[in-house]
Amino acid sequence: MAITVGLDIGSDAVRAAVVETSKSGAVLRRFAEMPLPPGLVQAGDIVDEGAVTEVVAALWKRHRLPRKRVVVGIANQRVIVRQVDVPHLEEDELADALPFQVQDAIPIPVEEAVLDFVPLEEYTTPEGDLMLSILVIAAQREMVEGLVRIATNAGLSVLSIDLQAFGLVRAAFGADLLIGGSGPQALLDIGASMSQVVIVRGGITRFVRILPTGGEHFTDTLVTGMSLSREDAEEMKRRVGVAPQGTPEGDDASALARRILTRTADALIEEIRGSVNYYLTQAGEHTLERLVVSGNGARLPHLANRVARSLNTRVEPVRVLDHLSVGRLQMTETELLAYQPILPAAVGLGLWGSFVVPPSNRFAHVA
Repeated sequence: MAITVGLDIGSDAVRAAVVETSKSGAVLRRFAEMPLPPGLVQAGDIVDEGAVTEVVAALWKRHRLPRKRVVVGIANQRVIVRQVDVPHLEEDELADALPFQVQDAIPIPVEEAVLDFVPLEEYTTPEGDLMLSILVIAAQREMVEGLVRIATNAGLSVLSIDLQAFGLVRAAFGADLLIGGSGPQALLDIGASMSQVVIVRGGITRFVRILPTGGEHFTDTLVTGMSLSREDAEEMKRRVGVAPQGTPEGDDASALARRILTRTADALIEEIRGSVNYYLTQAGEHTLERLVVSGNGARLPHLANRVARSLNTRVEPVRVLDHLSVGRLQMTETELLAYQPILPAAVGLGLWGSFVVPPSNRFAHVA
C-alpha cells in the first residue's frame, strides 16, 4: 500500500489528488484545488515561479495534504514526445545510450534535456538487425528543475516528475490499460490554455501531441469579435456553445457568438484531426475505436460531438470515478461528479507507480 499525491499545475488552478494504491485497487482520499491568478502559468509554462510556489504552499496548508511522495506533472511546448527506432539493447544499456541514439530525433540539445523512453515493439530489418521502436520523452532540463524548485520550496518531497499525458491516460482508462482494446483509443484533454491529444493502443501510450489552444482561446475570440468583457464572453460561451454540425445561421447575438465559437472550434478540430491522422497513417490504422474527452474546455456545448463527428468515431466523457474507489472526501457526491472533467491529471499523477496500471505509461524521471 502506498499513498501518492498528484500535483497538477494548470493555467487557471493548482490541483492535488491524494491516491492510495494497493494490489486490490486505488482509492481517491483527497482532492483539492486553488485558483491561480491570470498570467502566472501560460500554456503550461511557469511565468512567475515565486507566485506559483506561494499558491502551491497555500493549497497544501489549507487542505493539510501529505507532503511526501508528490508526483508533479509536466505539459507544455518544451516537452517533446517522439517515436524513434533504435538498435535493440537491454533496458539498462538503452537508458545509458539514449542521448546518443536520439540526439538527431529531438529538436533540443540532449545535454539540456531530461530523457526517458517507453518501449513499443521489437522488429527485425530485412538485413536481419533486431530493432526496437520506443516513445522518447524529452523535457527541457531547466523547466523540470523549475518544477522541482516550486514543489521543494513549498515544503514538498518530490517522488517524480511525470508527463501529464501519461497521468491523463492512467486516470481515464484505469485498469482497462491492462486489457487493451481491439484498436487505437484517443484521449482529448482541453484545458484552459492548451489541449492534449493522446493515443493508446494495446495498453501503451503511443502518441502525444500538445496543442497551444484551450478554453481561454474561445473566450478571447468572443471578446475580440463581439467587444465583450471577459466575464460576459465566458457567460456567452457556456450558454451558446458551438454548432453541433454545419455553420450556424441567424443575426442575433447568440447566433453571431455561435458562429465565432464554431470557427474557433473548427480550427482546433483541424489540428486534432491532423494529429490523429498522422498517427493512424504512421501506424497503418484506419480509425479510432473511441475518443474520451476531459478538461474544462470540453464542457463547451456540442464541442465534443463536433470533434467526434470530424474523426468519425464515438465520443465518451471521461469517467475517472469508474476506475477507483472514493474515500471520505470533503465534498458531496454531486460536487465530485461535477469535478470529473478536471480530475484526470491530478488523479493520474497520483497513480504513478501504482499496481493497477502498466509501468509503460509513465515518465520515470525521479527528482
